[in-house]
Amino acid sequence: MPKIVDHDQRRAELIQVILKVMSEHGLAGTTIRTIARAGGFSSGVLSHYFTSKDEMVNFAFGAVAEAIFVRVDERLRTTKSPKDRVRLLVEELVPSNGIDQESIVSIAFWGTALHDPDLRSQFHERYENWRNYLRRELVAAVNESGSDETNIDDNVELLVSLADGFLISWTLDPNRYDSATRQRLITKGLKLFNL
Repeated sequence: MPKIVDHDQRRAELIQVILKVMSEHGLAGTTIRTIARAGGFSSGVLSHYFTSKDEMVNFAFGAVAEAIFVRVDERLRTTKSPKDRVRLLVEELVPSNGIDQESIVSIAFWGTALHDPDLRSQFHERYENWRNYLRRELVAAVNESGSDETNIDDNVELLVSLADGFLISWTLDPNRYDSATRQRLITKGLKLFNL
């Protein structure tokens, strides 16, 4: 009797292996062979799910982005203050301590997306989703504070740039930024926006 495979479960397992390999070997060292070896399966298994390395990177970034937004939605449900909600959105997109797989995949994806229009389109879609979250919470924070701030879109772009800068710096030089320093820098960054 043929083995019944749960393809959703298999994809979830594959994404964990892909993320592990990308975080340990970088994008250049992520190959079908290294992924198969790390996962303990044949290269043929991967070919059932992906046609190329770029497709795997795209899938990995999509899975990371989806996991982040699921986590954000869960945390937003229990966070009442708009200012705290903005902070949460920034904190969720930067490594909290050390280097994490999500950060490595995001940075690797950026480099790949520069040369691949399909991946760049996914990048734009995910970032627009993040901007919409930030915009909604910034409007709520302005309304709650009674501020006359009218330049929400510029502040959204500045917060995105701030978080991306933190992501790059904290991932490439994790020993320089301990947890307390990271929290202090986030607080100082948000104070620039009266948050």
